[in-house]
Amino acid sequence: MNNFSLQQKRVVVIGGSEGIGLAVAQGASVAGASVAIASRSIEKLTRAAATILGPVETYSVDFTREDEVANLFEHKIGQFDHLVITAFTFGGGPITELSMSEARAIFEGKFWGAYQVIKYATPYLSESGSITLFSGNMVVRPSGGLAAATAATGALETLGRSLAVELGPIRVNVISPGVTDTPTWALMGETRRKLMFEKARELLPVKRIAQPEDIAHAALSLMTNPFISGTVLLVDGGEVLSMFPQPEMTAGVGKMTHPLVDINA
Repeated sequence: MNNFSLQQKRVVVIGGSEGIGLAVAQGASVAGASVAIASRSIEKLTRAAATILGPVETYSVDFTREDEVANLFEHKIGQFDHLVITAFTFGGGPITELSMSEARAIFEGKFWGAYQVIKYATPYLSESGSITLFSGNMVVRPSGGLAAATAATGALETLGRSLAVELGPIRVNVISPGVTDTPTWALMGETRRKLMFEKARELLPVKRIAQPEDIAHAALSLMTNPFISGTVLLVDGGEVLSMFPQPEMTAGVGKMTHPLVDINA
């Protein structure tokens, strides 16, 4: 039953300094794994490492820079068992206002960053290991002002399914989380964020907002089940079945709003 355990396994989390990525690293450590977390901010990595109980390595890396990613795996991390990529760059705006450079940056931060991490990580990944990517339920419920982000997210899901075939027996899966209490929502401002969460609690079937630990639990399950591959796992508390609408960026580039929350709140 060792395949169902993270004992003596090594887990690498790209984007592991906060939010869902940190929750995955914390959960993997509690389950007996040694973990390595990577993100851009040294300060955030230091704070995150202090919350992880077991052995932890920290690496500062910009996952959109190919040279940094290649160096990370070739000269620092080496052999390991499970790769989790939660890092992304979020942005958006109306297609007529969003510049092409901004749209390309969204793809760099959501799709191409993950692509090149997998490219350079795979030679060091155990054949009995796994790769877990993160998309978002905007793929099945698009909203205004997020066309580039939605397209990049959909491409990431397709990448996951394709690589499950190409890289087998290494397993590749994608988690599609719903609204989760993470730093991403700071784009809305504190007042609007709280109002949106209140509306979500009313409308979601589970009557609460996901915490990062809820999503991390799903990631740990995918890592430790040796017969799941090529799956896009929706972990959204029934959000796609509810009347809760997606956030939008129709008010301007980088301005996140929500249909149920007063833009002036």
